[in-house]
Amino acid sequence: MTMTQEQLNWLRLARSENVGKSTFFRLIKIFGSAQKALERLADLSQRGGLSHKIKICSAADAEKEFSSTQKFGAKILLFSDANYPRLLREIPDPAPILTVKGDIEFFQNDTIAIVGPRNASFNGTAFAKKIALELGQNSIITVSGMARGIDAAAHEASILSGTIGVIGGGINNIYPSENSKLFEQVMNRGLLVTEVPFGAPPQGGNFVQRNRLISGLSLAVIVVEAGLKSGSLITARFAAEQGREVFSVPGSPFDPRCRGTNRLIKDGANMFENIEDILNELPNLRARFSDAGKLRELDVEEFVAPEPKIPSNSEIQKIREEILQKLNFVPIEIEDIIHDLQLPSRLVNVALVELELADKIEINFGKVVRR
Repeated sequence: MTMTQEQLNWLRLARSENVGKSTFFRLIKIFGSAQKALERLADLSQRGGLSHKIKICSAADAEKEFSSTQKFGAKILLFSDANYPRLLREIPDPAPILTVKGDIEFFQNDTIAIVGPRNASFNGTAFAKKIALELGQNSIITVSGMARGIDAAAHEASILSGTIGVIGGGINNIYPSENSKLFEQVMNRGLLVTEVPFGAPPQGGNFVQRNRLISGLSLAVIVVEAGLKSGSLITARFAAEQGREVFSVPGSPFDPRCRGTNRLIKDGANMFENIEDILNELPNLRARFSDAGKLRELDVEEFVAPEPKIPSNSEIQKIREEILQKLNFVPIEIEDIIHDLQLPSRLVNVALVELELADKIEINFGKVVRR
């Protein structure tokens, strides 16, 4: 398959320095296309105050990633592609680009995530396997994070019925190494998904980002064991923010691995005891997400809109200065910034793009924090 110009431009923009997910989509909407955004990156980053020349991904590097991905037997999906997962399309911070290997038809099925700790108990892993098997018997695809413990148990039990593994490294990077056989099985019989470039090693921050994809790809999330500081609770929080239903398996108050799951129930999560808890709620979940992806598909039409007039540097400079002056190291919603400044959102968004490209701020999950 030959790389299209759109794929080339999207890859270059997404892999360029300081272009986060939020800024990627803002750039597309501001300029109407990835190509036009690439042409303005240097100017915007300079206006924002970047002390060096911004590193823009070259066409050669983008072509190398595309070629390596294909040789590995994987595919690159753009947000604008018809095969991009519909559930993921409507979360607040979707991935501009996904790399996938396996059966992408799984994106069209009912999907439920099962998550839990790496140091799971024997009972915890056994129960995760039981849930995954019963989900498969009801034609539901299991989603998890390919880690040891609960994740691995859920994937192993759903290999034959359908499983989606979301990873925090490049599609070709097996982590942890002891899961090499599981990776092979998921790639051949299931579906492996990542937003990280080909060949990239898994890094700490990637796993938090991965968690939002696990919940975003699912109608609901089932948490099987979780300490009070577990990454599974982060996935549950993402699920709630994304409008997904959260189910929590109760456990012994004497087991620290269950304190997080018990806390979820106290805070309003659904108690999960058997498969009927999910099956009874499934019609409501399907109805809730029956239109998933349609609004975002309309957004794609904006990507070919005429290029608007970009505000001059003098128009934006005071806005940039005021944003930096009022920001601290506690994340704040973009909408709150716009409301507080009492300025047109278009001007504030341009200022935010310039500041992130200049590495002055970071935007994640719709929130801004000063670097």
